[in-house]
Amino acid sequence: MVRVDVYPTVINIPETADLAGRTAVVIDVLRATTTITTALANGADTVVPVLTPEEAFQIVRKNPERRFVLGGERKAVLIPGFDLGNSPLEYTPSRVGSLPVLFTTTNGTRAIRRAAGADRVYIASFLNAPAVAEALLREGRDVAICCAGSHDQFTLEDAACAGAILDFMNGPNVLVKTNDMGLVVRELYRRFEGRLSDLLHLAEHGQLLVKLGMQKDLAFCAQLGTTTLIPQYREGQVVLPEPA
Repeated sequence: MVRVDVYPTVINIPETADLAGRTAVVIDVLRATTTITTALANGADTVVPVLTPEEAFQIVRKNPERRFVLGGERKAVLIPGFDLGNSPLEYTPSRVGSLPVLFTTTNGTRAIRRAAGADRVYIASFLNAPAVAEALLREGRDVAICCAGSHDQFTLEDAACAGAILDFMNGPNVLVKTNDMGLVVRELYRRFEGRLSDLLHLAEHGQLLVKLGMQKDLAFCAQLGTTTLIPQYREGQVVLPEPA
């Protein structure tokens, strides 16, 4: 039996001691975890989640011999002095290939750092949800699915992605137990299965991105199962695991 508990926002993510022995799965569909996965898929050397823009600038100042890409957002828009925002479409091979990315967002990077006490931390989005579910079943370890939410509030898109992972974990020979939030998010995903773009346009943060002219981001973030890559957060950075 695998136990999977779903936590709907950053502030609900358990303390380090409560995550010990579990695999954490961090989700911020719009857009941090989608963007991190895309950056690594397009050749970024590593993605370093930092909590503030100043933390990123300090790393740059302390390492003048190194070239970094600064990426992220505040209030969904580009941070002054940064190279890239938080759109996955910006993180092309020509922009991030072979380079480390210092990355800060309003919600997602906080969630990653908060989940660091787990034995293993996966970065998930709709892009890799089926692959994440498969990896969790293969490991057989208890799981904490940690949704970033938005400004410490529940979001439809992160909840639905958590539900997708739970749904992909279902099988005739698999026993997965979950908490009440897990039951809710699984039903949410099933309601919008095949209509994830509709869900993202319905979500409050999705509507904000549309107002900002970022409709293409919603279409990209709604893609399900387009990669089998599963980024992992370890030793302060997000990387792709070495091939088996």
